[in-house]
Amino acid sequence: MCIVKETKAAVQTEAANSDEFSNQRVPMSARKGFLSLLTVSLGYVFVVTSMQAGGNIGAGLNFQDTVLAVLVSSVILAVLSCAMGVISAKSGLSLGLLSKYSFGKAGTYVPVAIVVITTIGWFSIDAYLIGQTTNTLFPVIPIVPVAILGGLGMTFTAMRGMKWMTYLSNVAVPLIIVFGIISMVLAVNSAGGIAGMMAIPQENPVDFGQAVAWGVGSYAVGAVMFTPDIMRFSKNARTAIIVMIITMMVGNTFMLLSGAIGSVVTGTPDVAIMLSMQGLLAPAFLVLVLNIWSTAQGCVYSGSMSLNSVVPKAKRTWLVAGFGIIGIIFALIGFYNYFGSYIDFLSAAVPPLGGIFLADFLVTYRQDYPEMDSVELPTVNVAGFIAWIVGFVVNRIDIGIGMPVINCIIVAFVVKAILGKVMGSGLNTKA
Repeated sequence: MCIVKETKAAVQTEAANSDEFSNQRVPMSARKGFLSLLTVSLGYVFVVTSMQAGGNIGAGLNFQDTVLAVLVSSVILAVLSCAMGVISAKSGLSLGLLSKYSFGKAGTYVPVAIVVITTIGWFSIDAYLIGQTTNTLFPVIPIVPVAILGGLGMTFTAMRGMKWMTYLSNVAVPLIIVFGIISMVLAVNSAGGIAGMMAIPQENPVDFGQAVAWGVGSYAVGAVMFTPDIMRFSKNARTAIIVMIITMMVGNTFMLLSGAIGSVVTGTPDVAIMLSMQGLLAPAFLVLVLNIWSTAQGCVYSGSMSLNSVVPKAKRTWLVAGFGIIGIIFALIGFYNYFGSYIDFLSAAVPPLGGIFLADFLVTYRQDYPEMDSVELPTVNVAGFIAWIVGFVVNRIDIGIGMPVINCIIVAFVVKAILGKVMGSGLNTKA
C-alpha cells in the first residue's frame, strides 16, 4: 500500500511538474539551485523600460546624482522584491495562487486579469521591438516576419518552462552584461571620461526625488508581479533574498545606468542601438535578441501561470500557445500605440498588491498558508479589495511625504493587516 501511495504521489508530482505547478505549491523536490534562479531573474529585469527610465534620469541629473539616484531606486526595489521573494519561497505559491488567498475564488479574477493584460501587452511590444530594431540595424530585413518569428520563438521557450528559460538566460545574461559594459566604457571614454560625463549639461533638469521615483517605477510592477513566479522555486528564503538583491542591485542598476549613459552620450538609451552606433553591429544584434527574448519569455510564462490558476483544467501549454499567438497579433496591429495609458494605470494598481500579500503572509496566515485542498476559500475577500482600493488612491496622490509608489505599499499593508485581524481570513475548514 505504501508503495502504491508513493507511486501515485510521484505520478501526481510529475504531472504537476510538467504543468509548472500552476495550481499547487512547488514541492521541495522540484526547487531550483541558486544560479538557475539568478539567471532567470536577471533575464526578467533586463527590460527596455528600465533603460528608458535611466535615459530620463541621465537627462535630468548630473552624472554623480544620476548614479546616486539609480542606486537609491535599486535599493528600494530590492527591499520590495526581497519581501515578495521570501513570501513565495516559503509558501511555494505563484502570484495567481497568492491572489486566491488575498482576494477569494472569484475575486482573484481581477488581479489575474490585470496580470494577463499586462503581460500580453508587454509581450506584444517586445515582439514588435525585435522586428523594429532588427530593421533599424539591418534595413533590408522587414519588420513583420522578424516580429512573427521572434514571437513564436519566445513563446516556445516559455512553453518549455523554467528549464528552457534557464538555458536561454544562462547564455543571454552574461553576453548582455559583457557587451553592455563594453558599450558603456566606450561611451564614457568618448565623452572624455568621468570628468567629461560630469561636465555634460542636463537637457531636462528634474529634482532628485522625481529621478528616484522614475527608477523605482521602472520595475515596481515587475517586482510584485514576476518575483513570486520565479522565487517559488527557491529552496529557502535566504536564497531568494540573495537572488533578488543581486537582481536589483546589479541587474537593475546596470540597465538604468546603461540607459542613462547611452542617452546622454549617444542620444539613445537602448544598449543595442548604442552598440551599433559604436560600430559593433554583430554584438548589437546579439544583445538586441537576447535582451528582448529573456524578458518576453518571462511575460508569457508569468501571464499563462496566472491564467492557469483561474482555469485549472486547461493545459498550461495550450494557454501559453494562445497567449503567444494573441501577443503576436497585438504586435502586428499596433497594440503598443494604446498601451501607454494602461501602463499609467498599472503603475498605480499593481504596487499595493505587494503590501496586501505581505500583510497576509505575516499577519493573517502567520507565514503558513493552509493547503487549498483542506480549506474553502471565500468567493470574494472584501478586506483585500478595500486595502487595494485605498492603496491605489494613495498611489495616485502626492501627500507631500515619501514617494507614492512606496506609500501605497505601506498603506495597503496596514489596511489589510488591520482588516485581516478584524474580519478574519474568510477561510472555512473543509469537513
